[in-house]
Amino acid sequence: MRSLLALLTLLLVAAGCGPGGGAGGQGGRWGKKSGAPAEAVPVRTEKLGRGPIALRLLTTSTVDPVRRVDVVPKASGIVSELPVAEGSAVAAGAILARLDAEELALAHRKAEVAEKKTRDDYERMKTLLAENFVSVDEFRKAEQAWQTAKLEEEAAKLALDNTTIRAPIAGTVTRLDVQKGKHVQANAAFCEITDLGELECVLFVPERDLFRLREGQPADVSSETLEAKFGATVKRINPVIDRASGTAKAYLALADPERRLRPGMFVDVSIVLEPRDKALLVPKKALVFDEGRPGVFVKKGEEAKWSELELGFQEKDIAEVTKGASEGDEVIVVGQNGLKDGTKVKVMAE
Repeated sequence: MRSLLALLTLLLVAAGCGPGGGAGGQGGRWGKKSGAPAEAVPVRTEKLGRGPIALRLLTTSTVDPVRRVDVVPKASGIVSELPVAEGSAVAAGAILARLDAEELALAHRKAEVAEKKTRDDYERMKTLLAENFVSVDEFRKAEQAWQTAKLEEEAAKLALDNTTIRAPIAGTVTRLDVQKGKHVQANAAFCEITDLGELECVLFVPERDLFRLREGQPADVSSETLEAKFGATVKRINPVIDRASGTAKAYLALADPERRLRPGMFVDVSIVLEPRDKALLVPKKALVFDEGRPGVFVKKGEEAKWSELELGFQEKDIAEVTKGASEGDEVIVVGQNGLKDGTKVKVMAE
């Protein structure tokens, strides 16, 4: 029995000292045996260089016409002629519609007759006054009657003219609220005319950016629908800041010689507020954030070294480095997630 217990003890000791047991087991972050070198992590790198970057005002807006007017008739009546439709191009002063004017035409002819009669009376009284056949008072009454009749004739003519509705500006009929045979009221909505030849955008500029904006400043406007970019210029700036939104209005004049843009379209706007030509730039894909603090892993020799950065201006794919890195630093852009300071790395072939 004693010899059997001794044999079992020897077997247990031998098993404990074999491969994978005790201090000889696997350990360390990379799953290698204790004391063995860590396996290098494959990465890709880019060298930091200098280039242009800018503080930009990025916003969205809608395309608006500079001139758009609502046409309202000055007379009431039934539409007897309607030579335009929605989408019709019209010149300034072009006829948009005519109203039935039979009664007004009769009233105008009656006023013309009355004006002619009183004018003849006035001329006769003037001759008689020169020969002292009438008094001055009689002459003045004839003169007053003629002046009144003349005003009435002018009013009747104006009322008749108002039955012809004309375009106040050149443009395109973008809304038509009537049809032939419909009765319209004076000063009621009739149609809308839009000048498509001059377009603008209205921007709402945050207070912090307002003082970097100036008239004449160039801007870029792009339409996702048209897949095209258009030039623009800051036309004017409203100096008053809205208390509720903390923004001020600015107006962009759009350059669209081919007239591809349409009022109501959504566009993206980019305005360079402050350019920097030789900034130290880091690709955003290299950034790693440690509790909200940006940084990069820089390859130094065969190791990745963590470097916390201070960033300046930022654009879509790049950011300006103001502190924490130098020109020529080889930063890791692929494989940096999960690295720690001092991790061994090797650059992958493309």
